[in-house]
Amino acid sequence: MQKTAIDSISAYHESGNVPVTDLLARPIERIRLQHRAEKYRTREDRGGIAYIQRSIKEGAVVFDIGAHKAGYLYFFLEQLQNNGAIHAFEPQPVLYQYLQKLKRLFSWNNVKIEAAAVSDHSGTALLSIPYNNGRASSPCATIIESRMDLQIQSRVEVNTISLDEYCDQHHTYPDFLKVDVEGNELSVFKGAANMLFHHKPKILFECEARFVGEARVQETFSFLQQLGYTGYYIMGNDVNHIQEFHIDSHQRPGSAIYCNNFIFE
Repeated sequence: MQKTAIDSISAYHESGNVPVTDLLARPIERIRLQHRAEKYRTREDRGGIAYIQRSIKEGAVVFDIGAHKAGYLYFFLEQLQNNGAIHAFEPQPVLYQYLQKLKRLFSWNNVKIEAAAVSDHSGTALLSIPYNNGRASSPCATIIESRMDLQIQSRVEVNTISLDEYCDQHHTYPDFLKVDVEGNELSVFKGAANMLFHHKPKILFECEARFVGEARVQETFSFLQQLGYTGYYIMGNDVNHIQEFHIDSHQRPGSAIYCNNFIFE
C-alpha cells in the first residue's frame, strides 16, 4: 500500500538523543508543511501537483531548483516513498537553514540540500531579496535584474552552479526537474544543455513575462524545443500545447486566467 505524504515525512528516528526542542518543533513544522503543500495542491498549482503525482515514480531522482519552504518537496517525498533521491537547491540563507531543519526533524535521508543558485555557470552572484512584510526571505528573490518594480530589502552574495557541472561532479542525473527561479529559467537550462539533451528529464517550471519580458519567455521555450522537448502550459487542471499559449491572453495582469507554469518533456 502506498504511503501517504504524512507517512513519508514522518519517518523520524526516535531516540533518547533527540533534543527536546526538536520533539516540540516536529509536530508544528509537520502541520505547517502539510498546510503549505495543500495550498499548492488545491489552489495555487493544481495542474502542476497533478503532473508531479502522475510523472514521478518510486526510486526516481528529482532536482528541486528553488526549493523555498519545501511545498513541492513534500509531494516529491510522497511519490518517492523513501526511495530515490532529491537534490534541493535554495540560495536564500534563511530558507536553506529552514530546509536543513526540516531534513533533521523528519530524517529526510534521501534529500540533499544545496546552498546555491542554479544558473548557466559556477561562481557567485548577487541575490536580491525583496521586502516581504519584514521577513528575511521572499518568494520573489532573484539573481536577475527583474522587470518587476520591487522594493529590495537586502542583497547577498551567493554561490551559483550549472547543472551540467553539478551532475558531472556528483555522477547523478535527474528524472524530473522542477524550476522556480524568478526569471532565471533560461540561464538554468543553458547551464544544463548537455544533461537535458542526453538525459531528457521531465521539466516543470515557472516562467513569466512580467519578470523577463515576452521575448525572453519565447526564447526559453525555443531553447528547450531545440533540445528535443515538447512544451505545454498549465491552465487550472488542464494541460494545453505550447503553440496555443499567448502571453497577451494567458499572462495578462489582473486577468482571471493567468498561466505561469509549464511542462516540457
